[in-house]
Amino acid sequence: MGEQAFSLQMTELARFVEQTDSLEQGLDTLARLVAHAMGCSHCSIMLVKQLEGDGRPMLRVEAHHGYLPEEALSRPISLDSGIAGHVATTGQPLFIENLHESRFGAFAQRAPKEFDDIISVPILLEDSVVGVINIDSPETRPRLDTDDLKMATVLALTVAQSIRIHRLQGLLKTCFMQSILARAGSDRKKPTTDHVDGDPDRLIRVIAQTLFREMKQVGFARDHILGLATELIARVSDNLTRDRKDAKP
Repeated sequence: MGEQAFSLQMTELARFVEQTDSLEQGLDTLARLVAHAMGCSHCSIMLVKQLEGDGRPMLRVEAHHGYLPEEALSRPISLDSGIAGHVATTGQPLFIENLHESRFGAFAQRAPKEFDDIISVPILLEDSVVGVINIDSPETRPRLDTDDLKMATVLALTVAQSIRIHRLQGLLKTCFMQSILARAGSDRKKPTTDHVDGDPDRLIRVIAQTLFREMKQVGFARDHILGLATELIARVSDNLTRDRKDAKP
């Protein structure tokens, strides 16, 4: 693909990221756009999900372009198995030439053909792997190459930002965040003399539990929620330090 054509594909991806309302509705379109940008027939987007019950992280296909076996669509895979599991665990992109002849041949999901090159790249958010993109079957050339690997890595960054935007949008739409925004608006219009009535410790626990539950519902991983808690602690620590300095004669 020429530089101009690739730039147009990236522009289309960026415009889509800004305009789409729902990540669930948009992932299939993202898979199609990535496949077209790569000039390939097959693209799948897998996201890391927590299994209900034991809470183990698993990879599940959330969207795809082109044919994909029904088993691959319905069966989640663990992070310690398969090509995507290897990429998710290491956090490193993978370019496999002649899949059926490689050490990953046992994980092939399609019948062998003359050239079976595949690219699998991680979707990274703040150094954490939140998913994997798999690409294969170039349409206008016989083989994939290292330039395709670089292109796929760039496209994965765009997909990652789409996921980030929609998670934040989802969080902003929750009842908890709407109440915070409403309170912030009303607080600007009245003196800041209010105090917490009742049991403040219980209120803090309720707020923490509600925020934790709603962040999980919109797709934030546990390490991201922990990051929020760490940021809150850091800000409280900074405020305490400033208060001590102001209190000194």
